Amino acid sequence: MSVRIRYRIEVAVSSTTAEEKDLGNLKFEIVDDSQNDGGSWKTLLLAGTATTQIPLDSITTANFLMLKTNPKDPNQPASVINITKNSPTGEVVVVQPLGSNKEGHLVLSTSGITALYAANPGPTNMELTVVACGD
Repeated sequence: MSVRIRYRIEVAVSSTTAEEKDLGNLKFEIVDDSQNDGGSWKTLLLAGTATTQIPLDSITTANFLMLKTNPKDPNQPASVINITKNSPTGEVVVVQPLGSNKEGHLVLSTSGITALYAANPGPTNMELTVVACGD
């Protein structure tokens, strides 16, 4: 089975809150039909969770990964989430919301992600939404 993935990224950077987009205004859209499998799911990372494997559903090797983090209770502050790929002891990528926002994001177009690991060292239960495509 082939799946279509379409993702868009839009970034505007302004020198003031008037949003004149004078420091950057970029838009990207990618459409790809070469992935064999994909899906999205949500998992809960309890506060203080050590590194744990996050299932990639039926995907053996992911080539696209999008992660969104947010507090389970929207009234709580966000915790950082530590992500590693392919090994629980690999290089840590920290997913952290910007400023006072509650959502953190990570988008990777890559190859060869065979396993995904996450840790929640903070005091807040966090939801992790995963979108993955591959095989």
